[in-house]
Amino acid sequence: MKRSLNSFLASALVATCTFVGSQAFASGTVYVKENNSISMESLNLVLPIQSGAHNYDTGSLNITVGSGLREGSITNGTSFLAYCIDPFQWSSSSALAYSTVGLGTLGTTQEADVAKLYSQSYAGTNGNSVNSAAFQLALWELAKDDGVLTTGMVHTTDATNASVVAAASSMIFNAQHASAGSTQYSFNLYTNGSNQDYLVATIGSVTPVPEPETYAMLLAGLGLIGFTASRRRVSK
Repeated sequence: MKRSLNSFLASALVATCTFVGSQAFASGTVYVKENNSISMESLNLVLPIQSGAHNYDTGSLNITVGSGLREGSITNGTSFLAYCIDPFQWSSSSALAYSTVGLGTLGTTQEADVAKLYSQSYAGTNGNSVNSAAFQLALWELAKDDGVLTTGMVHTTDATNASVVAAASSMIFNAQHASAGSTQYSFNLYTNGSNQDYLVATIGSVTPVPEPETYAMLLAGLGLIGFTASRRRVSK
């Protein structure tokens, strides 16, 4: 990934676990700083950021997001688990100004596929370097490429870890063809014109909309309760 391309930065940082919470920042400009890698695999891949196949570290990242800076550090920031959303730019270890946008800016098909990818496979990346690397590949393919691991701007080689390729292929197929998983997420996409963009998923809740028959049963039940209460008042 773009962050992974600066692998020397990762080696200078201490990896920590990050809790993915329910907090989400409103749309607008914030400051984002990449702290360290969480789960990484070094893979022989072709990315558009430079020609030919290279060993890029791919996987999940820890970033801090906040609304202001003080002496070069983010003020009142919150740490999140994140993934690189595009393979076109390098990362930076400095806190930089980012725009906060929704997943819909990727396009309708891409938004749907990425949302299903997270719903189906995101939980399985926690603490698993192979699944984390596979998830990163699948995210690049679904969000920014042709959805095929062997072609396009992002593609694997014969030297790419076979377990990662198999897992990524399965994730891509399921996101494109299978039903969404049980967990629903909301998303913040942090974009910068010159540096790596990050995607953060937060736990979201979906309230089911009752079917028309359910509404009818509910109204009938409320009417019966009201009639019974009225009878009780009269009988007193």
